[in-house]
Amino acid sequence: MNCLFPSQTFKDPKEYLPLLNMLKTLEPNYQRYTIDKHLKRNRKALHHLSKCGEEHFNEALNLVKDQRLYSEALGRYPTDSPQYKALSCAYAEYMVEQQQAEQAGLLLWRCGEAVRALQAFVGSASWRNALCVAEQIPLPPDQLALLARDLTEKLIALRRYTEAAILLEQYAKDCEEAISALVTGAVWEEALRLVYLYNRQDIIETNLKPALLEACSSQTTYLEAQMAMLIRHKTRLAVVWEVKEKDRLELLDEDVPDCPEAELYSEASSVMTGSHAGSKYSHSNSSRSSKNSRKAERKKPSLKEGIPLEDMDLLHALADIIHSVDKIRGEVHSLLKAMMLFQFDGQAGRLQQAYGEALQMMDAALPEVWQEGLQQSQAPISGPNSTANSIMASFQQPRPSATQETPPPPKMRNGVKWKLSILK
Repeated sequence: MNCLFPSQTFKDPKEYLPLLNMLKTLEPNYQRYTIDKHLKRNRKALHHLSKCGEEHFNEALNLVKDQRLYSEALGRYPTDSPQYKALSCAYAEYMVEQQQAEQAGLLLWRCGEAVRALQAFVGSASWRNALCVAEQIPLPPDQLALLARDLTEKLIALRRYTEAAILLEQYAKDCEEAISALVTGAVWEEALRLVYLYNRQDIIETNLKPALLEACSSQTTYLEAQMAMLIRHKTRLAVVWEVKEKDRLELLDEDVPDCPEAELYSEASSVMTGSHAGSKYSHSNSSRSSKNSRKAERKKPSLKEGIPLEDMDLLHALADIIHSVDKIRGEVHSLLKAMMLFQFDGQAGRLQQAYGEALQMMDAALPEVWQEGLQQSQAPISGPNSTANSIMASFQQPRPSATQETPPPPKMRNGVKWKLSILK
């Protein structure tokens, strides 16, 4: 200890001798804690303080909260001790503040704080854990039913309709509401199962059939809107690329400046070098502002005509359309089966035809946009017929930044079966 302080504090001995004398009077573990805390070695300080007995636990708890050493602290105390429980509760409060209520519930549940754990699980819509804790408490049947309905509201808000139906059927004992939740979520087969399980065929006429027709109409309208946007964006993209190609050819037609060929390529080389240097500097700046970059990535394409890199925005928009339409194969398949079952063959057939045409249109657009058109639009201006001015102008044209990279071609899930062969 005598050697530690002079080497660590860089103070005159007269300044640290009083502290040194005070430390000599302390219990060894508390002495080490005081030194480590003075040197801001918080983990080591906690290690020594945890050995100082119950009378110093409040000091340890404050250190844990100030330095957020919750995980380290839990490992320092027996799991069945009051200190472990107090630390777990403090950790749970911190996790709730960090929007991690489910993990807070786990901490509280395992240390015996069942009521507080239940609140945390309900807040995070962790309904299975919430029901386990409710049974452990235990809650009386009427309160359990109210809990199930409270959780149901949260699940429906999160569009987790199948899970909401389980709560309504098994805990709230309300089969009609359970079927209604499944119909709202377009979970047609499970809704039918409950209809026949509880002998509620009346719901087929009052709820299920109208919902099927409404879902069919909504899907058809959605497909029409998406395909209209696909055509509009693809047409506009062709115009943008045509203008870029025209500008490129105009640059190639410029007169060759009166200078030796070597000087021409030297100038072009310097332009290219400067462009790369600028890119490096730009990348360095962007790495220092990752928060702004993430915001830019989340920003939707503006699709405003005439802006720089309009073609990149259009490509992103086209990719989004293809992704969104392709991913509803399962929904369409389930809807077609339910409609066919109830003799809605005409409407189902038209929906199947519309979706098939949409998939074909998107499949045809992929090579047209991401192979032929994109390669042509990115063709460099170089070669024996190019000039220094044309090369310089080509490198001065707007190019995608790190947050505006060319989106890869969307991958369509053509292996997913969705069509019904029994429909015309």
